[in-house]
Amino acid sequence: MSGARRCATRVIRRVLACLAGICAAIAAESRIAASAAADPITSQPSTDSQSTTAQSDTKPPPPPRYLDLRYDENYSYLDGPPGSYQTDIFDPIKWIHLTEDLTLSIGGEVRARMEAETNTTFGSREPAQDTFLLHRYLIHTDLRYRKLARVFFQGISAFVEDRDLPLLPIMENRWDFQQLFLDLRFLGEDIPLTVRFGRQELLYGRQRLISPLDWANTRRRFDGVKLFYESDPFDIDFFYMRPVPIDLSEGLNRKPDEYREEAHFYGIYSKYKGIADHYIENYFLALRDTGNLTNANGRVGDESLYTLGSRLGGQRNQFDYDGEFAHQFGNFAGDRIQAWMSCLEGGWTAKLPMSPRIGGGFDFGSGDRNPTDGKHQTFNQLFPLGHAHWGYLDLFGLQNLLATNINFSFKPIDTVTTRLAWYTFWNHRTRDALYNAGGVPVRRAPNGGAGHDIGNEIDLTIQWAIDRHSSLLLGYSHFWSNNFIRATGSDRDADLFYVQYGFKF
Repeated sequence: MSGARRCATRVIRRVLACLAGICAAIAAESRIAASAAADPITSQPSTDSQSTTAQSDTKPPPPPRYLDLRYDENYSYLDGPPGSYQTDIFDPIKWIHLTEDLTLSIGGEVRARMEAETNTTFGSREPAQDTFLLHRYLIHTDLRYRKLARVFFQGISAFVEDRDLPLLPIMENRWDFQQLFLDLRFLGEDIPLTVRFGRQELLYGRQRLISPLDWANTRRRFDGVKLFYESDPFDIDFFYMRPVPIDLSEGLNRKPDEYREEAHFYGIYSKYKGIADHYIENYFLALRDTGNLTNANGRVGDESLYTLGSRLGGQRNQFDYDGEFAHQFGNFAGDRIQAWMSCLEGGWTAKLPMSPRIGGGFDFGSGDRNPTDGKHQTFNQLFPLGHAHWGYLDLFGLQNLLATNINFSFKPIDTVTTRLAWYTFWNHRTRDALYNAGGVPVRRAPNGGAGHDIGNEIDLTIQWAIDRHSSLLLGYSHFWSNNFIRATGSDRDADLFYVQYGFKF
Protein backbone atom coordinates (compact mmCIF):
# COMPACT_ATOMS: atom_id res chain seq x y z
CA MET A 1 0.00 0.00 0.00
CA SER A 2 1.42 3.43 -0.92
CA GLY A 3 2.19 6.04 1.73
CA ALA A 4 -0.60 8.34 0.49
CA ARG A 5 -3.13 5.49 0.65
CA ARG A 6 -2.01 4.58 4.20
CA CYS A 7 -2.45 8.22 5.28
CA ALA A 8 -5.91 8.39 3.70
CA THR A 9 -6.91 5.12 5.35
CA ARG A 10 -5.71 6.39 8.71
CA VAL A 11 -7.73 9.61 8.39
CA ILE A 12 -10.87 7.71 7.41
CA ARG A 13 -10.46 5.41 10.41
CA ARG A 14 -10.08 8.37 12.75
CA VAL A 15 -13.19 10.05 11.36
CA LEU A 16 -15.20 6.84 11.63
CA ALA A 17 -13.95 6.36 15.18
CA CYS A 18 -15.06 9.90 16.02
CA LEU A 19 -18.54 9.29 14.58
CA ALA A 20 -18.80 6.06 16.52
CA GLY A 21 -17.77 7.88 19.68
CA ILE A 22 -20.41 10.56 19.09
CA CYS A 23 -23.12 7.94 18.68
CA ALA A 24 -21.95 6.12 21.82
CA ALA A 25 -21.87 9.34 23.83
CA ILE A 26 -25.38 10.32 22.70
CA ALA A 27 -26.66 6.86 23.59
CA ALA A 28 -24.96 6.99 27.01
CA GLU A 29 -26.39 10.43 27.75
CA SER A 30 -29.85 9.20 26.80
CA ARG A 31 -29.53 6.23 29.18
CA ILE A 32 -28.31 8.48 32.00
CA ALA A 33 -31.12 10.98 31.41
CA ALA A 34 -33.73 8.22 31.44
CA SER A 35 -32.28 6.73 34.62
CA ALA A 36 -32.15 10.12 36.31
CA ALA A 37 -35.77 10.79 35.43
CA ALA A 38 -36.79 7.46 37.01
CA ASP A 39 -34.67 7.79 40.16
CA PRO A 40 -32.68 11.04 40.38
CA ILE A 41 -31.03 10.06 43.68
CA THR A 42 -29.84 6.51 43.07
CA SER A 43 -28.68 7.30 39.54
CA GLN A 44 -25.80 9.45 40.80
CA PRO A 45 -22.33 7.94 40.27
CA SER A 46 -20.99 6.10 43.32
CA THR A 47 -17.62 7.68 44.17
CA ASP A 48 -16.10 8.27 47.54
CA SER A 49 -15.25 11.80 48.68
CA GLN A 50 -11.48 11.21 48.61
CA SER A 51 -11.43 10.19 44.95
CA THR A 52 -13.70 13.12 44.06
CA THR A 53 -11.37 15.54 45.81
CA ALA A 54 -8.34 14.06 44.10
CA GLN A 55 -9.97 14.38 40.70
CA SER A 56 -10.96 18.01 41.27
CA ASP A 57 -7.44 18.90 42.46
CA THR A 58 -5.87 17.51 39.27
CA LYS A 59 -8.53 18.57 36.79
CA PRO A 60 -6.83 19.69 33.57
CA PRO A 61 -7.75 22.98 31.85
CA PRO A 62 -10.79 22.94 29.54
CA PRO A 63 -10.35 22.83 25.77
CA PRO A 64 -9.90 26.24 24.12
CA ARG A 65 -13.01 28.00 22.89
CA TYR A 66 -13.86 28.16 19.20
CA LEU A 67 -12.71 31.39 17.55
CA ASP A 68 -14.40 33.73 15.10
CA LEU A 69 -11.49 33.14 12.75
CA ARG A 70 -11.34 29.36 12.74
CA TYR A 71 -7.87 29.35 11.20
CA ASP A 72 -6.48 30.84 14.43
CA GLU A 73 -7.39 27.70 16.41
CA ASN A 74 -4.49 25.48 17.44
CA TYR A 75 -4.93 21.89 18.65
CA SER A 76 -1.29 21.05 19.23
CA TYR A 77 -2.09 20.56 22.94
CA LEU A 78 -3.47 17.16 21.93
CA ASP A 79 0.15 16.01 21.62
CA GLY A 80 0.37 16.30 25.41
CA PRO A 81 0.20 13.26 27.70
CA PRO A 82 -3.21 11.90 28.74
CA GLY A 83 -4.58 13.89 31.65
CA SER A 84 -2.91 17.14 30.60
CA TYR A 85 -6.10 18.33 28.86
CA GLN A 86 -9.83 17.75 29.04
CA THR A 87 -11.03 15.49 26.27
CA ASP A 88 -13.69 16.46 23.76
CA ILE A 89 -15.90 14.27 21.63
CA PHE A 90 -14.34 15.75 18.46
CA ASP A 91 -10.71 15.20 19.52
CA PRO A 92 -10.30 12.28 17.06
CA ILE A 93 -10.62 14.66 14.08
CA LYS A 94 -8.28 17.28 15.53
CA TRP A 95 -4.51 17.24 15.17
CA ILE A 96 -4.42 13.94 13.28
CA HIS A 97 -0.80 12.91 12.69
CA LEU A 98 -0.59 11.86 9.05
CA THR A 99 3.17 11.64 9.61
CA GLU A 100 5.33 12.70 12.54
CA ASP A 101 5.49 16.28 11.17
CA LEU A 102 2.27 16.53 9.14
CA THR A 103 -1.04 17.11 10.97
CA LEU A 104 -4.64 17.53 9.87
CA SER A 105 -7.53 19.12 11.77
CA ILE A 106 -11.16 19.08 10.61
CA GLY A 107 -13.93 21.36 11.86
CA GLY A 108 -17.10 23.11 10.90
CA GLU A 109 -20.28 24.90 11.86
CA VAL A 110 -24.02 24.55 11.43
CA ARG A 111 -26.12 27.64 12.10
CA ALA A 112 -29.81 28.46 11.64
CA ARG A 113 -31.61 31.72 12.36
CA MET A 114 -35.27 32.63 12.04
CA GLU A 115 -35.90 36.35 11.52
CA ALA A 116 -39.16 38.26 11.56
CA GLU A 117 -38.71 41.85 10.38
CA THR A 118 -41.27 44.63 10.03
CA ASN A 119 -40.84 48.02 8.31
CA THR A 120 -37.05 47.84 8.09
CA THR A 121 -37.31 50.53 5.37
CA PHE A 122 -39.78 52.51 7.53
CA GLY A 123 -42.75 51.33 5.46
CA SER A 124 -41.45 52.36 2.02
CA ARG A 125 -41.81 48.87 0.49
CA GLU A 126 -44.22 45.96 0.51
CA PRO A 127 -44.65 43.54 2.07
CA ALA A 128 -43.87 45.47 5.22
CA GLN A 129 -43.46 42.24 7.23
CA ASP A 130 -41.33 39.26 6.29
CA THR A 131 -40.49 36.10 8.24
CA PHE A 132 -37.78 33.83 6.86
CA LEU A 133 -35.14 31.26 7.76
CA LEU A 134 -31.39 31.59 7.22
CA HIS A 135 -29.18 28.52 7.53
CA ARG A 136 -25.54 27.94 6.69
CA TYR A 137 -23.00 25.12 6.77
CA LEU A 138 -19.23 25.56 7.01
CA ILE A 139 -16.58 22.83 6.86
CA HIS A 140 -12.83 23.35 7.03
CA THR A 141 -9.59 21.40 6.94
CA ASP A 142 -6.29 22.63 8.34
CA LEU A 143 -3.21 20.79 7.06
CA ARG A 144 0.07 21.80 8.77
CA TYR A 145 3.67 20.82 8.27
CA ARG A 146 5.25 21.66 11.62
CA LYS A 147 5.30 25.48 11.85
CA LEU A 148 6.75 25.88 8.39
CA ALA A 149 3.72 25.54 6.13
CA ARG A 150 -0.02 25.02 6.13
CA VAL A 151 -2.96 24.80 3.73
CA PHE A 152 -6.31 25.94 5.10
CA PHE A 153 -9.56 25.24 3.24
CA GLN A 154 -13.09 26.25 4.20
CA GLY A 155 -16.25 25.63 2.21
CA ILE A 156 -19.62 27.29 2.69
CA SER A 157 -23.19 26.62 1.71
CA ALA A 158 -25.67 29.26 2.86
CA PHE A 159 -29.41 29.34 2.13
CA VAL A 160 -32.50 31.45 2.79
CA GLU A 161 -36.03 30.01 2.94
CA ASP A 162 -39.43 31.74 2.63
CA ARG A 163 -38.01 35.19 1.92
CA ASP A 164 -40.69 37.41 0.34
CA LEU A 165 -38.69 40.64 0.11
CA PRO A 166 -35.79 40.93 -2.38
CA LEU A 167 -32.83 38.66 -1.70
CA LEU A 168 -29.74 40.34 -0.25
CA PRO A 169 -26.18 39.23 -1.17
CA ILE A 170 -25.37 38.55 2.49
CA MET A 171 -28.12 35.90 2.72
CA GLU A 172 -27.21 33.12 0.28
CA ASN A 173 -24.09 31.57 -1.27
CA ARG A 174 -24.37 27.96 -2.40
CA TRP A 175 -21.47 25.53 -2.39
CA ASP A 176 -18.54 27.90 -2.66
CA PHE A 177 -14.97 28.34 -1.46
CA GLN A 178 -15.09 30.54 1.63
CA GLN A 179 -11.33 30.36 2.29
CA LEU A 180 -8.37 28.66 0.64
CA PHE A 181 -4.88 29.87 1.48
CA LEU A 182 -1.28 28.77 1.89
CA ASP A 183 0.93 29.86 4.82
CA LEU A 184 4.72 29.78 4.67
CA ARG A 185 7.32 30.65 7.31
CA PHE A 186 10.10 31.27 4.85
CA LEU A 187 12.69 32.28 7.51
CA GLY A 188 12.21 29.09 9.53
CA GLU A 189 9.72 27.89 12.11
CA ASP A 190 11.45 29.67 15.01
CA ILE A 191 10.88 33.11 13.45
CA PRO A 192 7.14 34.01 13.65
CA LEU A 193 7.05 35.77 10.28
CA THR A 194 4.44 34.26 7.95
CA VAL A 195 3.27 35.01 4.43
CA ARG A 196 -0.26 34.00 3.46
CA PHE A 197 -1.50 33.66 -0.13
CA GLY A 198 -5.08 33.12 -1.24
CA ARG A 199 -8.70 33.64 -0.18
CA GLN A 200 -9.01 34.60 3.47
CA GLU A 201 -11.04 36.41 6.10
CA LEU A 202 -9.83 39.54 7.92
CA LEU A 203 -10.68 40.79 11.41
CA TYR A 204 -9.08 43.76 13.15
CA GLY A 205 -9.82 45.63 16.37
CA ARG A 206 -13.44 45.97 17.37
CA GLN A 207 -14.44 45.25 13.76
CA ARG A 208 -15.64 48.81 13.17
CA LEU A 209 -13.69 48.99 9.90
CA ILE A 210 -12.62 45.44 8.98
CA SER A 211 -14.72 42.40 9.86
CA PRO A 212 -15.71 38.99 8.44
CA LEU A 213 -19.31 40.05 9.21
CA ASP A 214 -20.31 36.90 11.04
CA TRP A 215 -23.88 38.12 11.60
CA ALA A 216 -24.52 37.75 7.89
CA ASN A 217 -25.46 34.32 6.61
CA THR A 218 -22.46 34.62 4.27
CA ARG A 219 -19.17 35.79 5.77
CA ARG A 220 -17.02 38.46 4.11
CA ARG A 221 -13.72 37.41 2.49
CA PHE A 222 -10.88 38.69 0.34
CA ASP A 223 -8.39 37.39 -2.21
CA GLY A 224 -4.82 38.52 -1.67
CA VAL A 225 -1.58 38.22 0.26
CA LYS A 226 -0.77 39.02 3.89
CA LEU A 227 2.60 39.18 5.62
CA PHE A 228 2.33 39.06 9.41
CA TYR A 229 4.61 38.89 12.44
CA GLU A 230 3.28 37.68 15.81
CA SER A 231 4.98 37.86 19.20
CA ASP A 232 3.96 38.22 22.84
CA PRO A 233 4.34 42.02 23.02
CA PHE A 234 3.74 43.04 19.40
CA ASP A 235 1.90 42.01 16.22
CA ILE A 236 2.07 43.65 12.80
CA ASP A 237 0.32 42.82 9.52
CA PHE A 238 0.92 44.00 5.97
CA PHE A 239 -1.76 43.06 3.43
CA TYR A 240 -2.94 43.61 -0.12
CA MET A 241 -6.48 42.38 -0.82
CA ARG A 242 -9.26 42.32 -3.40
CA PRO A 243 -12.82 42.13 -1.96
CA VAL A 244 -14.88 39.09 -3.03
CA PRO A 245 -18.56 40.08 -3.33
CA ILE A 246 -21.52 37.82 -4.09
CA ASP A 247 -22.93 39.00 -7.43
CA LEU A 248 -26.61 38.11 -7.53
CA SER A 249 -26.94 39.45 -11.08
CA GLU A 250 -24.91 36.52 -12.39
CA GLY A 251 -26.85 33.86 -10.49
CA LEU A 252 -26.14 32.10 -7.23
CA ASN A 253 -24.83 28.99 -8.96
CA ARG A 254 -21.90 30.74 -10.67
CA LYS A 255 -18.86 29.44 -8.79
CA PRO A 256 -16.40 30.22 -7.53
CA ASP A 257 -17.12 33.82 -6.61
CA GLU A 258 -14.54 36.19 -8.05
CA TYR A 259 -12.83 39.19 -6.54
CA ARG A 260 -13.85 42.67 -7.65
CA GLU A 261 -11.26 43.77 -10.21
CA GLU A 262 -11.82 47.50 -9.69
CA ALA A 263 -11.13 47.43 -5.92
CA HIS A 264 -7.69 47.33 -4.28
CA PHE A 265 -7.53 47.26 -0.46
CA TYR A 266 -4.17 47.33 1.32
CA GLY A 267 -2.63 48.51 4.56
CA ILE A 268 -0.61 48.05 7.74
CA TYR A 269 -2.12 47.11 11.11
CA SER A 270 -0.10 46.86 14.35
CA LYS A 271 -0.99 45.90 17.89
CA TYR A 272 1.10 46.46 21.02
CA LYS A 273 0.30 44.13 23.94
CA GLY A 274 3.20 44.93 26.27
CA ILE A 275 1.00 46.57 28.92
CA ALA A 276 -0.91 44.02 30.97
CA ASP A 277 -4.66 44.03 30.29
CA HIS A 278 -4.31 46.85 27.74
CA TYR A 279 -3.65 47.20 24.02
CA ILE A 280 -2.62 49.91 21.59
CA GLU A 281 -3.35 49.56 17.89
CA ASN A 282 -2.29 51.75 14.97
CA TYR A 283 -3.19 51.33 11.32
CA PHE A 284 -2.94 52.76 7.85
CA LEU A 285 -5.51 51.53 5.31
CA ALA A 286 -5.87 52.36 1.63
CA LEU A 287 -8.77 51.67 -0.74
CA ARG A 288 -8.36 52.33 -4.46
CA ASP A 289 -11.54 51.81 -6.51
CA THR A 290 -11.80 52.53 -10.24
CA GLY A 291 -15.42 51.41 -10.56
CA ASN A 292 -16.93 54.85 -11.31
CA LEU A 293 -18.60 55.22 -7.92
CA THR A 294 -20.96 58.03 -6.89
CA ASN A 295 -19.76 60.12 -3.96
CA ALA A 296 -21.84 61.94 -1.35
CA ASN A 297 -21.91 65.07 -3.53
CA GLY A 298 -23.40 63.20 -6.52
CA ARG A 299 -20.21 63.15 -8.59
CA VAL A 300 -19.12 59.97 -10.36
CA GLY A 301 -15.53 58.80 -10.62
CA ASP A 302 -12.65 56.89 -9.06
CA GLU A 303 -11.87 56.81 -5.36
CA SER A 304 -8.45 56.92 -3.69
CA LEU A 305 -9.11 56.73 0.05
CA TYR A 306 -6.55 56.60 2.87
CA THR A 307 -7.44 55.95 6.53
CA LEU A 308 -5.03 56.65 9.38
CA GLY A 309 -6.20 55.56 12.80
CA SER A 310 -5.48 54.43 16.35
CA ARG A 311 -7.27 52.35 18.94
CA LEU A 312 -6.66 52.11 22.68
CA GLY A 313 -8.43 49.91 25.20
CA GLY A 314 -8.23 47.53 28.09
CA GLN A 315 -9.46 46.76 31.56
CA ARG A 316 -8.55 47.92 35.04
CA ASN A 317 -10.21 46.34 38.05
CA GLN A 318 -13.97 46.51 37.36
CA PHE A 319 -13.74 49.05 34.53
CA ASP A 320 -13.30 48.35 30.81
CA TYR A 321 -12.93 50.84 27.96
CA ASP A 322 -12.24 51.05 24.24
CA GLY A 323 -11.62 54.13 22.11
CA GLU A 324 -10.83 54.59 18.43
CA PHE A 325 -10.12 57.56 16.16
CA ALA A 326 -9.49 57.64 12.40
CA HIS A 327 -8.90 60.35 9.80
CA GLN A 328 -9.53 59.87 6.08
CA PHE A 329 -8.00 61.76 3.18
CA GLY A 330 -7.53 61.34 -0.57
CA ASN A 331 -9.71 62.05 -3.61
CA PHE A 332 -13.16 60.88 -4.70
CA ALA A 333 -14.50 61.79 -8.14
CA GLY A 334 -12.52 65.03 -8.13
CA ASP A 335 -13.49 66.04 -4.59
CA ARG A 336 -10.88 66.21 -1.85
CA ILE A 337 -11.61 63.79 1.02
CA GLN A 338 -11.66 65.26 4.54
CA ALA A 339 -13.49 62.84 6.86
CA TRP A 340 -13.07 61.28 10.27
CA MET A 341 -14.62 59.03 12.87
CA SER A 342 -14.42 58.76 16.65
CA CYS A 343 -15.76 56.00 18.91
CA LEU A 344 -15.65 55.50 22.66
CA GLU A 345 -17.25 52.85 24.86
CA GLY A 346 -16.81 51.69 28.42
CA GLY A 347 -18.45 49.93 31.31
CA TRP A 348 -18.31 48.92 34.97
CA THR A 349 -18.97 45.39 36.22
CA ALA A 350 -20.12 45.01 39.81
CA LYS A 351 -18.71 42.27 42.03
CA LEU A 352 -22.17 40.97 42.78
CA PRO A 353 -24.16 37.84 41.98
CA MET A 354 -25.06 37.66 38.27
CA SER A 355 -22.14 40.00 37.37
CA PRO A 356 -24.24 43.05 36.45
CA ARG A 357 -22.54 45.50 34.08
CA ILE A 358 -23.59 48.99 33.07
CA GLY A 359 -22.01 50.66 30.08
CA GLY A 360 -22.30 53.30 27.43
CA GLY A 361 -20.97 54.20 24.02
CA PHE A 362 -20.51 57.03 21.55
CA ASP A 363 -19.93 56.48 17.81
CA PHE A 364 -19.42 59.26 15.27
CA GLY A 365 -18.82 59.21 11.51
CA SER A 366 -18.59 62.57 9.77
CA GLY A 367 -20.94 63.81 7.06
CA ASP A 368 -20.63 66.25 4.16
CA ARG A 369 -21.40 69.89 4.92
CA ASN A 370 -21.83 71.32 1.42
CA PRO A 371 -22.22 69.29 -1.81
CA THR A 372 -20.75 72.13 -3.92
CA ASP A 373 -17.56 73.06 -2.05
CA GLY A 374 -15.24 70.45 -3.65
CA LYS A 375 -14.78 68.58 -0.36
CA HIS A 376 -16.00 65.07 0.37
CA GLN A 377 -16.50 64.85 4.15
CA THR A 378 -18.60 61.68 4.47
CA PHE A 379 -16.69 59.01 6.37
CA ASN A 380 -16.26 55.67 4.55
CA GLN A 381 -16.93 52.79 6.97
CA LEU A 382 -15.00 50.31 4.74
CA PHE A 383 -15.87 46.68 5.72
CA PRO A 384 -17.48 46.85 9.19
CA LEU A 385 -19.59 44.80 11.57
CA GLY A 386 -22.16 47.49 12.25
CA HIS A 387 -24.50 45.01 13.92
CA ALA A 388 -22.37 45.04 17.08
CA HIS A 389 -22.18 48.83 17.41
CA TRP A 390 -25.06 50.74 15.76
CA GLY A 391 -28.17 48.80 16.62
CA TYR A 392 -29.15 45.18 15.98
CA LEU A 393 -31.78 46.21 13.45
CA ASP A 394 -28.88 47.15 11.14
CA LEU A 395 -30.64 50.26 9.85
CA PHE A 396 -27.60 52.58 9.68
CA GLY A 397 -23.91 52.68 8.85
CA LEU A 398 -21.21 54.87 10.42
CA GLN A 399 -21.49 57.57 7.71
CA ASN A 400 -22.95 60.97 8.59
CA LEU A 401 -24.05 59.41 11.87
CA LEU A 402 -23.82 60.16 15.56
CA ALA A 403 -25.01 57.29 17.75
CA THR A 404 -25.05 57.02 21.53
CA ASN A 405 -26.09 54.10 23.68
CA ILE A 406 -26.49 53.03 27.26
CA ASN A 407 -26.61 49.33 28.05
CA PHE A 408 -27.08 46.94 30.95
CA SER A 409 -26.20 43.26 31.08
CA PHE A 410 -26.21 40.48 33.66
CA LYS A 411 -25.87 36.70 33.94
CA PRO A 412 -28.88 35.04 35.61
CA ILE A 413 -26.79 31.85 35.43
CA ASP A 414 -23.18 31.41 34.39
CA THR A 415 -24.02 30.28 30.86
CA VAL A 416 -26.69 32.90 30.07
CA THR A 417 -26.03 36.58 29.28
CA THR A 418 -28.92 39.04 29.06
CA ARG A 419 -28.31 42.50 27.58
CA LEU A 420 -30.56 45.54 27.16
CA ALA A 421 -29.39 48.58 25.15
CA TRP A 422 -30.95 51.94 24.25
CA TYR A 423 -29.65 53.81 21.16
CA THR A 424 -30.21 57.37 20.00
CA PHE A 425 -29.31 58.37 16.42
CA TRP A 426 -28.65 61.77 14.83
CA ASN A 427 -27.14 62.79 11.53
CA HIS A 428 -24.03 64.99 11.54
CA ARG A 429 -24.78 67.15 8.48
CA THR A 430 -28.39 67.84 7.53
CA ARG A 431 -27.65 68.20 3.78
CA ASP A 432 -25.92 64.81 3.58
CA ALA A 433 -27.80 61.53 3.23
CA LEU A 434 -28.82 58.90 5.73
CA TYR A 435 -26.84 55.72 4.93
CA ASN A 436 -27.90 52.13 5.55
CA ALA A 437 -25.74 49.38 7.05
CA GLY A 438 -24.12 48.73 3.66
CA GLY A 439 -23.13 52.38 3.22
CA VAL A 440 -25.82 53.09 0.60
CA PRO A 441 -27.74 56.43 0.83
CA VAL A 442 -31.44 55.79 1.54
CA ARG A 443 -32.86 59.17 2.68
CA ARG A 444 -31.86 62.79 2.00
CA ALA A 445 -33.17 66.29 2.64
CA PRO A 446 -31.36 68.38 -0.03
CA ASN A 447 -32.14 71.69 1.65
CA GLY A 448 -31.19 70.40 5.11
CA GLY A 449 -34.62 71.18 6.51
CA ALA A 450 -35.33 67.75 8.04
CA GLY A 451 -33.15 68.34 11.08
CA HIS A 452 -30.75 66.03 12.90
CA ASP A 453 -33.01 63.74 14.95
CA ILE A 454 -33.27 60.28 13.30
CA GLY A 455 -34.76 58.12 16.03
CA ASN A 456 -34.26 55.67 18.89
CA GLU A 457 -33.81 51.91 19.14
CA ILE A 458 -34.05 49.38 21.95
CA ASP A 459 -32.32 45.99 21.74
CA LEU A 460 -32.85 43.00 24.00
CA THR A 461 -30.68 39.90 23.59
CA ILE A 462 -30.46 36.67 25.57
CA GLN A 463 -27.51 34.41 24.77
CA TRP A 464 -27.15 30.90 26.17
CA ALA A 465 -23.85 29.06 25.85
CA ILE A 466 -25.37 25.59 26.12
CA ASP A 467 -21.99 23.88 26.04
CA ARG A 468 -18.67 24.27 24.22
CA HIS A 469 -20.28 23.40 20.90
CA SER A 470 -23.84 24.73 21.07
CA SER A 471 -25.29 28.20 21.58
CA LEU A 472 -28.72 29.79 21.45
CA LEU A 473 -29.43 33.48 20.80
CA LEU A 474 -32.79 35.20 21.22
CA GLY A 475 -33.32 38.88 20.38
CA TYR A 476 -35.88 41.62 19.87
CA SER A 477 -35.35 45.19 18.59
CA HIS A 478 -37.70 48.14 18.02
CA PHE A 479 -36.99 51.48 16.34
CA TRP A 480 -38.98 54.70 16.85
CA SER A 481 -38.79 57.18 13.97
CA ASN A 482 -38.23 60.87 14.68
CA ASN A 483 -38.10 64.16 12.76
CA PHE A 484 -35.62 63.32 9.97
CA ILE A 485 -37.42 60.09 9.02
CA ARG A 486 -40.85 61.75 9.16
CA ALA A 487 -39.75 64.67 6.98
CA THR A 488 -38.15 62.52 4.25
CA GLY A 489 -40.77 59.85 3.55
CA SER A 490 -42.71 57.06 5.21
CA ASP A 491 -42.00 56.83 8.92
CA ARG A 492 -43.35 53.57 10.31
CA ASP A 493 -41.52 52.13 13.28
CA ALA A 494 -39.38 49.06 12.64
CA ASP A 495 -39.24 45.72 14.50
CA LEU A 496 -36.98 42.68 14.45
CA PHE A 497 -37.34 39.38 16.27
CA TYR A 498 -34.87 36.53 15.82
CA VAL A 499 -33.85 33.21 17.32
CA GLN A 500 -30.59 31.53 16.34
CA TYR A 501 -29.00 28.17 17.10
CA GLY A 502 -25.37 27.42 16.33
CA PHE A 503 -23.22 24.30 16.59
CA LYS A 504 -19.43 24.28 16.10
CA PHE A 505 -16.99 21.41 16.07
